[in-house]
Amino acid sequence: MLKRIISIMMIGILALGLTACGTAAGNGAGKGPEGELSDIIDKIYEQKKLDLALATTKLDLTDLDVLKYSTGLSDASMVKEAAVSEAMISSMAYSMALVRVNDSKDAKTVAQQMLDGIDQRKWICVAADDLKVAGTGDVVMLIMVADSLADTVTAQQLVDEFKTVCGGKLDFTLEK
Repeated sequence: MLKRIISIMMIGILALGLTACGTAAGNGAGKGPEGELSDIIDKIYEQKKLDLALATTKLDLTDLDVLKYSTGLSDASMVKEAAVSEAMISSMAYSMALVRVNDSKDAKTVAQQMLDGIDQRKWICVAADDLKVAGTGDVVMLIMVADSLADTVTAQQLVDEFKTVCGGKLDFTLEK
């Protein structure tokens, strides 16, 4: 009888130990990719070569006008850092923004704010018709591209490369 009780206790302890170390899939509780956001952008471009003149910039979170223009976010209260990569020719509707949130639990909320707040017609004479927002852990990526660039790049291709750079797993993908 004592052996049976000890065996049951050991199974319970083992089961508790195994489940306590894991995280639920897709809950955003994990950490996103390590490193500077601009380095993550560079890794995405290593995976998907683009024949576009692009510039990557770290955003000043105190400049709310630039934050809104680049990410769609009207405040930076849930954001730790942000970077944007855009075409250097303003007649090309292409923009990728990466945001690292303070708490990974807020990633999907921030992603939805980005999706709802971004101006797809922020350029003078062109619009980005292809828009997606994806996230893993504490990093959210917004990508928007004009349909006219579909032969060169699509938002889905860059979401796929973001997923690859992030170890093959995304917590969510949003689109309009």
